[in-house]
Amino acid sequence: MGVKLREKRGKLYLDVYFNGRRAWEATGLTVSSDPKQNREVLRLAEVLRSKRETQLVSGEWGLLDPVNGKKALYSYLKELGSTRDSKDKINKCLHYLEAYPGGPVVQIAQITERWVEGFQNYLLKDTGLSQTTAYNYAAAIRFALNRAVRENIIPRNPATAVRGIALPESEKVYLNPDEIQRLANTPITGKLGAEVRTAFLFCCFTGLRVSDIKTLTWGDIERDPLQIKKRQHKTGRYVFIPLNHNAWELINDGAIHNHAELVFPFIGSTNTNTNQYMTAWTQAAGVDKKIGWHTARHSFATLTLENGADFFTVSKLLGHTKTSTTAVYTKATDKLKREAVNALPEINLPAAGGGK
Repeated sequence: MGVKLREKRGKLYLDVYFNGRRAWEATGLTVSSDPKQNREVLRLAEVLRSKRETQLVSGEWGLLDPVNGKKALYSYLKELGSTRDSKDKINKCLHYLEAYPGGPVVQIAQITERWVEGFQNYLLKDTGLSQTTAYNYAAAIRFALNRAVRENIIPRNPATAVRGIALPESEKVYLNPDEIQRLANTPITGKLGAEVRTAFLFCCFTGLRVSDIKTLTWGDIERDPLQIKKRQHKTGRYVFIPLNHNAWELINDGAIHNHAELVFPFIGSTNTNTNQYMTAWTQAAGVDKKIGWHTARHSFATLTLENGADFFTVSKLLGHTKTSTTAVYTKATDKLKREAVNALPEINLPAAGGGK
């Protein structure tokens, strides 16, 4: 292990040898014909070399990184966001961190529980952000600090000792059987529209996410027994979903398909936002609900629970890794609540106003 300075075509590089591998890293410094200037350039280059070697030693022995610990949290977040979409919460959080007093310059190693709590309060009370958005930006800070712990920049995440911003509970919109029937009776024009209709109804009977619908192939459909065996796009885990008569009839065209062929080829290849079909479709069907692709998954979860499926089975059908994720669907249905209350034992009680 070692770091040496190398010159190539007037530019200075760090020759880094670590774990049997060698790599050259640019310093951004260039030598010149001025001896006095060169002495300063070489001095700066030696500082960089020494810092880089210190980082390697710290990492090898599981010590904290003394260099990156002095890096501003703002700069660290900016680096993390550089490979992400501009709309990612990490990148959008930067604006508020920059506006927060001391936010642009606070070093990662200087972050305390009090600082985290103060920044969260700022997001909630001084920015005009919704509670959900404030939650997302606070989560970006927590993510960055967790990453810093994994990279041995700080010994622990100070945010773990601070109560996070509560995420408001969102209403789970789902369709009842009558609404699903009305949608089934209402066509959508065009090849893509017709496939959106079929795929949405298919999701109502399988609980698949739209990300999995886009990549669903005929090879994912097993015939004996008739079921879907699919590696989920979101979790990377396999999910096994039996296909009932309704689900199978939606896709069974009687043709022989190649295993790699997409079940929904138009949805799988289009760049169009297919949610745009939902508003006109629900209006034409007389369904007074704002729906999207996830509504079909919600409907599957709620209706299977209401029709007697046990909680654990529904969790497995949805491919949830935690049953707490499935629990949100039990809050969405009044039928289960009514059944639970109606199951209370009968007690002989005096009539209202009966007195003694």
